[in-house]
Amino acid sequence: MNKYSFKDYFYEPEKRIAKRMLFKSDNVIAFILNIAKDEMLPGHTHLESTLFLQVMEGKAKVVTNGNENLLHVGELMQVDGQESLQVVNMGDGVLRLFVTISPMGTDAFATDADI
Repeated sequence: MNKYSFKDYFYEPEKRIAKRMLFKSDNVIAFILNIAKDEMLPGHTHLESTLFLQVMEGKAKVVTNGNENLLHVGELMQVDGQESLQVVNMGDGVLRLFVTISPMGTDAFATDADI
């Protein structure tokens, strides 16, 4: 059993995005994505994986295959890996998302990053 505090993974991005890993196994990864004000996560796919995105702080516009959805604090969205995914910070501060990806995919997805 492990216990985590989301706030330990909340970062002010030095650039556009600060990704902080919470958990990694062969089957799933979990992390906090901190997206700076007026920034976005560019469009990309995750092949055969399934993603869950939950807004912890802020407001997000999630674009999947050209379809736009607004997500607010506490809302959760499931995205299939084949769908093109883009996330835009629509709020007044840092957008913080709790993200899980299963199966993990490549090890490149399972590291902290500052983009």
